[in-house]
Amino acid sequence: MLTDTAVLTWIEQTALSRAVRQSDWAVMALEAIHLLGLALLGGSAVIVALSSLRRSPPSLGTFVAELRPVALAGLILMALSGALIAWSMPFKYYNNTVFQWKMVLLICALAAAYRLTNRPSRILALLSLMLWLGVGFSGRLIGFL
Repeated sequence: MLTDTAVLTWIEQTALSRAVRQSDWAVMALEAIHLLGLALLGGSAVIVALSSLRRSPPSLGTFVAELRPVALAGLILMALSGALIAWSMPFKYYNNTVFQWKMVLLICALAAAYRLTNRPSRILALLSLMLWLGVGFSGRLIGFL
């Protein structure tokens, strides 16, 4: 039976993990791509949330449909770059409480943003904004812990 440590050790010893970790620029480039993804995804979610806060919001249907490809591109960039960053330092991320909180906040933010696009609500819009702020803040904290 594999233990968590055995799996993390195996990941750490893969060629991809070593290549990213030992590169002078790979982690920085991946972090830049990750931030671009957050800007696209989080920015789209913030725009929808702010639109929902208006006293008489316009129909979000067309607006959301136009932002969906931008948000999806951001999600893909974040998922791929984030996975590669975590793959390069599996022990650091697996044991990092802030990273774990970021993942919980991200799942909640995605759920709130999705729900907000289907059923606008001022309370849900505020919750979505706070969750996205938490995702960004906790992501930034990971580098310091």
